[in-house]
Amino acid sequence: MKEYLKDRGKLFFIFLCLWCFADFYLAFLCASNVYFQDLLYLNLLFLAASFAGILWDFYRFKKTEKYLEGRLSLTPLEQEKLFGKRVSAYMEEKEEEHKKEIRHLLREQEELTDYIGKWSHEAKLPLAALKLINERNQDREASREMKNSIARLESLIHTVMLGSKLHRPEHDVRYEKVSLKKAVGEAVKNQSYFLIRHNFEIKEETGKIQVYTDKRWLVYLLDQLIQNAVKYRGEAPALSFAAQEKGKDSILLIVEDNGVGIEPEDLPYIFQKGYVGKNYRKGDYRSTGMGLYFVKEISQLLHTEIRVFSEPEKGTRFEIRFQDLSEHLLLSE
Repeated sequence: MKEYLKDRGKLFFIFLCLWCFADFYLAFLCASNVYFQDLLYLNLLFLAASFAGILWDFYRFKKTEKYLEGRLSLTPLEQEKLFGKRVSAYMEEKEEEHKKEIRHLLREQEELTDYIGKWSHEAKLPLAALKLINERNQDREASREMKNSIARLESLIHTVMLGSKLHRPEHDVRYEKVSLKKAVGEAVKNQSYFLIRHNFEIKEETGKIQVYTDKRWLVYLLDQLIQNAVKYRGEAPALSFAAQEKGKDSILLIVEDNGVGIEPEDLPYIFQKGYVGKNYRKGDYRSTGMGLYFVKEISQLLHTEIRVFSEPEKGTRFEIRFQDLSEHLLLSE
């Protein structure tokens, strides 16, 4: 009602002024020819008609508001009745232009995703060649640095490839029953070079628990969390994975490290795109601010809930809650 009065306020004010002027004219300038009872009757008729008109106009206003907010769908005939022929035709034209623009953008995005996928696969070939060449390198220090650079490049290429697919994932998600132990093992294997190099102690306590999810996206999510633990590691670094059953239809996967932790003022923003936090701004760590953003996006894609708890200089704990989606996805036990 407040928005309606704000929108129609000037119109109501003008109408009220005209009404008052008409009453003044009839009551004082034409007083000899107009009886008070007639003027009162005329005002009551105007009041009833105005009330009915305001109710009808308010109904149309709310209906228009719902339509513009996307909470109401209208047929072309209903649009024409609500907005008029010319406005309705203009809206249909603009809607068609908008649809064409969306189709064009989606086509461009698909082409870009395909190009990134092809580029990623092509980039892996020279990296494989560099690995073979590096194996014959007699300089142990140079070989170690080269191996480190190759591993980082492989990780970055993997991030670029899956990150591009994240924006068009509807044909690239396959839900199935996944063993958390196997998913964690695959993610640890993917990051094994960095974990071994920095002497991480790995603790895995997921048991035989299984969840309904897409294994590849889950492994990629865990990859990002492991990379985060490596990047912000502390002394005697350790990383643990544990799973707990929470009720009948809920599983909690806990990923915890003993790294430098996250400052309290940074904690609410770590999943925002491009946010790098206080540690990076001090120049202590290299970060793009994309890793945890991808984690949040994948979590939403997989219909899981992710929470984070952290204390500076004590470590960080991520909790991923899985729901049993078998009935919704028509998957067999």
